[in-house]
Amino acid sequence: MRVILTVGGFRPKPQHNVRKKRVFLGRLDLAIEESKVAIEYDGRWHNTPDQVIHDRERRQRLMAEEWAFVIVDSDQLATDYSGIVERVRAATERS
Repeated sequence: MRVILTVGGFRPKPQHNVRKKRVFLGRLDLAIEESKVAIEYDGRWHNTPDQVIHDRERRQRLMAEEWAFVIVDSDQLATDYSGIVERVRAATERS
């Protein structure tokens, strides 16, 4: 996914830790820091009940700090490179 975004003109930072006043809020798969856009790959294990709860809570903490999320699944990653880039572009251009 990082390569797709780089070819699309972005410079995503992998495994980005987000903190607020030294308090760890969460780790993002990929981040475009200047726009506060998180790009995350959700594989099958993200569908387990415990992981769904964990992901939702972490994302809510980060959205409270104005982070936007683009979630990519395996089908999208295998077939829709341009769609991923466009979704990230739209997220970076939000007001």
